[in-house]
Amino acid sequence: MTWSDRVPLALRKALKPARPVARAVRLWSDAGGMTMSAAVSFYGILSLAPLLLVVVALLGWWMDREVLEKGILSQLGTIIGERGTGVIADTLASARAPSESIMASIAGFIVLLFGATGVFGELQDAFARIWATGQPGHGRQTWRHTATLRLRGIGYVLVVGFLLLVSLVVSTLLNMFSGWLGQGLPLETLFRVLNEMLAFAVCTGLFIGLMRMSAGPKPRMRYLLIGGFAAGILFTLGRQLLSIYLSTAAVVSAYGAAGSLIVLLMWLYFSCAVLLLGAGFARAVEEGQLAPSTPGSPDSGERLALRTP
Repeated sequence: MTWSDRVPLALRKALKPARPVARAVRLWSDAGGMTMSAAVSFYGILSLAPLLLVVVALLGWWMDREVLEKGILSQLGTIIGERGTGVIADTLASARAPSESIMASIAGFIVLLFGATGVFGELQDAFARIWATGQPGHGRQTWRHTATLRLRGIGYVLVVGFLLLVSLVVSTLLNMFSGWLGQGLPLETLFRVLNEMLAFAVCTGLFIGLMRMSAGPKPRMRYLLIGGFAAGILFTLGRQLLSIYLSTAAVVSAYGAAGSLIVLLMWLYFSCAVLLLGAGFARAVEEGQLAPSTPGSPDSGERLALRTP
């Protein structure tokens, strides 16, 4: 008699909803989630400045760039705090250099696109470990596969820009209505909740988009939606705890002038860990739905690994 047979049936039914969570954590751990999160966050901080510059350049066609940068930094400030936003603001200011010619501008923009999409290659490797063979994919990548991934990255940059534009417009409208109606009605709490819901929707959309962008085998779209939603909830709850920790911990001040950079690295690491946990949860939920009904049926993990987008 196995241990599971000795557990009462009622208790097993009560614990059944928690099985995908435990499976997701196990997938994340077996694939080296901490190491992958550190690697992706390192590539992410190198790609952050070019990524933001490309987004600002694209959205600058519709909005004033100075107002746009302030709005983006304000939105990021609600997530990563003042110190992390300060690093991004300094990076944008130092990376924004005047061009000498049109050719220099075109060449610089191509270099920015290449740098902004660099992090997506590392994310592809991380998703491959969790979703497919469990092995990194860089050694088998051809130039065509790399180019395709870069193009997907450019498309995702456009999606990020669109989401940020929508977020800025909606947030501005909420602030305007809050100023107009707040004088006569106590609606400050309501608008704060709406802003939090907007931030949650944007984060969830970004998580789903990153998982959907993967070029390798991956769960079906409905499971990616579940994984992205779970990652959004975990990120929304976790960022409150991380903000409290960073505001009270002495570990940041111990790094002196580099403390703000450490804050940004910690935020990127946390975001990557949540994203990969969401990816593991998407696979765990699909495995639960595709669980074999007979002992001789093929393993659901093999089905997942063999399915391509």
